Amino acid sequence: MKVFAHRGASDVYAEHTRAAFAHALAVGAHGIETDVQLTADGQLICWHDSTLNRTSSGRGLVREHRLADLRMLDVYSWKNTSPLPYEYGNADEQLVTLDQLTHMLLGAGRPVELAVEMKIDSPNDGAIEAAVLDWLRRWQWDATTGTLRPYGQPSQLSVSIMSFSLDALRRVAEVVPASKSCPLFVADDLPSLGIGTSSWTAPAQLLGPSAGWLIDRPAMLDSWTDVGRLVRMWTIETDEELHTARNLGVQEVTVNDPQWALQRLGAGLEPVPL
Repeated sequence: MKVFAHRGASDVYAEHTRAAFAHALAVGAHGIETDVQLTADGQLICWHDSTLNRTSSGRGLVREHRLADLRMLDVYSWKNTSPLPYEYGNADEQLVTLDQLTHMLLGAGRPVELAVEMKIDSPNDGAIEAAVLDWLRRWQWDATTGTLRPYGQPSQLSVSIMSFSLDALRRVAEVVPASKSCPLFVADDLPSLGIGTSSWTAPAQLLGPSAGWLIDRPAMLDSWTDVGRLVRMWTIETDEELHTARNLGVQEVTVNDPQWALQRLGAGLEPVPL
């Protein structure tokens, strides 16, 4: 089972910050999950909400602020008040663009997976999708292997693209194959029950169900893994959820505390009755 760090190691450090991503790499996470939002000057930043209010000292919509102005915000102390470890950067270096995160992961010196979630708040403008496609092109993404090839050189960084918006995934489908395109959905999302049938028009090789499916639809999870679909479940938070996900054959889990998940899996979790 692979462990993806949800917004970095967001249980320990402020989500989407340099510290959160650096700590996830340091403890050995197999992958990093990040959301992306678009700034007023067209830069993709690692950010979840459409606004600045919850996780920074700023206010207002992300898309109404330029990157240079966003860099002046405090994006860290809402979560942590203690000093940062030196190797995780200064407090004024915590805002991370997608390009900066890419550099960090390429420098990890080991295989790493990057799961990029497109946060679609304006469903019809296609701006984030276009920016993500531009990012893939600039880093010379190889759709066959799923890896980036900066300057034409092979790397150990593989990429998948995720979204709750099926329209957004369709907009990138000419570049991103089904094996690297992950629709996200929650347990009460009835259309997702049609995965694998003619009624389901979204990619169906890589699937991102919520942890609620562990309780509500375990038989569906079994059916997906039985036919070879890759399941990347979010967000696993308890020992019981981790046990159950593994018993059901879930291959990848997204967690807020990757060190906890890796330690529990490394200790050899015993299967438990379902």
